[in-house]
Amino acid sequence: NFEIRINERRILKAMAAYSAFAEEDYDTVFIILDKMDKIGLDGVAEELAKEGYAKESIDKYLGLFKGVEEAGNGIDGICYIAKTLEGFLEEDVEKNLLEIINSVNAAKQAEFKLVFDPTLVRGMSYYTGTIFEIAMPELGAACGGGGRYDKMVGKFTGMETPACGFSIGFERIVMLLLENGYKVPGGRQKKAYLLEKKLPKEAMLKVLALAKADREAGRQVLIVNMKKNKKFQKEQLIEDGYTEIADCYADSVDRL
Repeated sequence: NFEIRINERRILKAMAAYSAFAEEDYDTVFIILDKMDKIGLDGVAEELAKEGYAKESIDKYLGLFKGVEEAGNGIDGICYIAKTLEGFLEEDVEKNLLEIINSVNAAKQAEFKLVFDPTLVRGMSYYTGTIFEIAMPELGAACGGGGRYDKMVGKFTGMETPACGFSIGFERIVMLLLENGYKVPGGRQKKAYLLEKKLPKEAMLKVLALAKADREAGRQVLIVNMKKNKKFQKEQLIEDGYTEIADCYADSVDRL
């Protein structure tokens, strides 16, 4: 249940230029725009006004987002923004975005939407082209994102090297999977040995030998001291995925 939001840094700059913001103000404008999902269109307008920008520029700028909303967040939205920003936006931007969307939709093997979102900023200033985020409604945040950067590698190597990269929120994804009852395919069986307090050396050696055999058989093994509240301890282990729990007393190890 996710969607991929896509935008272009050159569209962000062209929208600001079209609205008569000065180039040195772009970063401030984009920082405010990045709050759109939290404060809405009116909130963005209010913050831009507080920064002292002209009402004409603010109205013209926000009118672009309303226009995309009316056109739709797919191909029609991209075509609308490209036509409106004619003279401010490089001609290849529209072609590139449409090529990406059409290619992804033709090749994807999972059910998700690829949507054009002109409010997507991705705060890293090194992005030079396409930017994207993986959004999940139930998370209320992105669980991955990235974009194209044509200048960064060259700064370190002296050789211009266009590149595209992304990162994922691994912990967020794992959390969502576990909350939805996901089980790792082929996950190892988990077994715990609960040791009686002051277990004799001979019995301990037998437990270690059993644990070694279990590990060699592919099981994940935990050896831990038995707590006073054994019932609660076992409940916790079961919750953690341990399907087999062995009580190890001095007179019972031989029967395990």
